[in-house]
Amino acid sequence: MKKKMCICLVLSVLLLAGCATGGGNKKETADLNKIEAIYIDHGSTNVHIKSANQSQLEASHPKLIIDKKQGKKELSIKIKKSTFHIGPKFNKNLHVNIPKDYKGKIIINGGSGNITSEGLETEHIEAATKSGNISLEFTDFHSDVYAKAASGNIKLLLHEKEEPDIQLTTKTASGRQIISVPLSVNSEDKKRIEGTAGAGLYQVDIETASGNITVQ
Repeated sequence: MKKKMCICLVLSVLLLAGCATGGGNKKETADLNKIEAIYIDHGSTNVHIKSANQSQLEASHPKLIIDKKQGKKELSIKIKKSTFHIGPKFNKNLHVNIPKDYKGKIIINGGSGNITSEGLETEHIEAATKSGNISLEFTDFHSDVYAKAASGNIKLLLHEKEEPDIQLTTKTASGRQIISVPLSVNSEDKKRIEGTAGAGLYQVDIETASGNITVQ
């Protein structure tokens, strides 16, 4: 009888611990002074990136890990992997707010999670995923962009009233391509488009295997 009570007590403690750590969100901030590159590894979790009018980076997720590499000018954001979990499961997105005046690189890698964004005012962004979709939406476009997906779709929204200053290369194996920005095409076929808009100041490279590509 006592043995059964002890087992029940232990299970109850583990269950309460799981509930306490599984459902709550975790928020952290980081100073980007001297940081030249931000690496975001979101795995199979959806990630949402936003350029915000604030002085520090801010990220939130229940299992968030932020690591500022000692002696290196880079910062990494990732999700702690779970090997054992008791209690309710959570399905929270990773949210990352990056100061609008950040001048360094933003490099995002994931497996099956989607990459979404809003109000981007970056200067260099790279996004790659295997089976997730990528949507990069800019407010003030002045950025090099590199996006790659295996079976996911890629959408790039520049929101430029006039011609964007881009050197564009898109490539897909079997997906559709919709390019609605005014483009001076250098070469084009069913799988690849190369062209220039405006002064061609910024490099934009987009590649998918079976996903569709949209640039507008």
